[in-house]
Amino acid sequence: MITDLPRLLIVSELTLSFSKEGKSANPTLFNLFENYPPELLLQFTPTIYLKNSPPAHPFQNRAISFQNQYLSSLNNRLGKLINPLSSALNLQLLDLLPIANQKVIKEFEPEVILVCPITPDCLLVGKKLTNLFKCPFIVYFMDDWIAVTTRKWLSGTLQCIAKELLQQADGWLMISEQLQKELCNRYKIAPKQSMIVHNPVDLSAKDLLNLENNNTGTFTVAYAGSIQVMHYDALASVAEAVFQLRREGKDIELVLYTAQVFWKCYENKWRNWDVKYGSLIPYQELNQYLNKADLLLVATSFLPEYAHVVRSSVLTKLTDYMMAGRPILSCGPDYSACNQFINQWGCGLVCETNNIKSIKDFLREQIHKITSNQKLAIKALNVLENNFEKKYIHSQLYNFIYQIYNSYSNKNHL
Repeated sequence: MITDLPRLLIVSELTLSFSKEGKSANPTLFNLFENYPPELLLQFTPTIYLKNSPPAHPFQNRAISFQNQYLSSLNNRLGKLINPLSSALNLQLLDLLPIANQKVIKEFEPEVILVCPITPDCLLVGKKLTNLFKCPFIVYFMDDWIAVTTRKWLSGTLQCIAKELLQQADGWLMISEQLQKELCNRYKIAPKQSMIVHNPVDLSAKDLLNLENNNTGTFTVAYAGSIQVMHYDALASVAEAVFQLRREGKDIELVLYTAQVFWKCYENKWRNWDVKYGSLIPYQELNQYLNKADLLLVATSFLPEYAHVVRSSVLTKLTDYMMAGRPILSCGPDYSACNQFINQWGCGLVCETNNIKSIKDFLREQIHKITSNQKLAIKALNVLENNFEKKYIHSQLYNFIYQIYNSYSNKNHL
């Protein structure tokens, strides 16, 4: 691995933590930069995100924040009228006011800036920082949230800033090839350099996994992670199918390993479907729980209003599941990036329907295919070892960052 890495400033709402309470992509960012020298890394993030998800070791003291909410939103009937104006004013103030903690950033002297936004706030602040510091910068998108965002303020628009940032970036990092193609087509631009980056995993303890599934008890389908709107309808269809199979006498269950906020949000539905709550498992311990299941569920929405996200985002849980040594089932539409990932690598099962009867038939079949499906789990581990293992991904990613820094330095010293 390269030893003389550049000083890297990361601008993102995602912190270098394991928190999955609300931002399930946090572990991805941590996993990607876990071996980056902490003294060469500084994160710049909105205050509320830093408070809710403080960085994990060794990055506890490698983060500073900026205020992004000058005007609070209202949680009453007036909010529908006033909140859009407050939101626009917040962005306007963020655009006009000096960047917070400039002195600390200048003392750090970033040599590369990585902008990984999940809201307009870090997109805007990232753009301001790339104008302020004369160094190369990289843009990293984990999904296509900008597709349906039309936020405007007096001095700018989100779409204009997104296009400028992508156009001027020295390199792109993208969660999927589908997302890269979509952004290229939408903005009529092409990256100077690019790299597709998925969540990397540590396979050092894989020999401890039980890679033989001799389960003769309850057939367990497990789902782990957040339950956002882009997950719920597909997950609900599987829950209904499992419930109906139980009523027909099949020994099958669905277990959710998720934060209480997601369980509470749909608790009446889960209880009506006899879904089992496994609570939120610490990220580092998740693997041993998943290894007890017979099928690991990925769910992406069939609803057209979420197609832009489903089409572009390869979820963090996919590579986490692949490490668990159990077969994966991805339930979502045929354009789902997760389904396409599974098909591309041949490392799991895909169910491209939300029809309850069809899902029941599919699950009924899998109950009798535990042994043959386990071969898919073993193949997934082999795919991980050769393509998504941490040391390998770190080497590829850090080399990508170094090459961008080195090219920029050579060009500007001529």
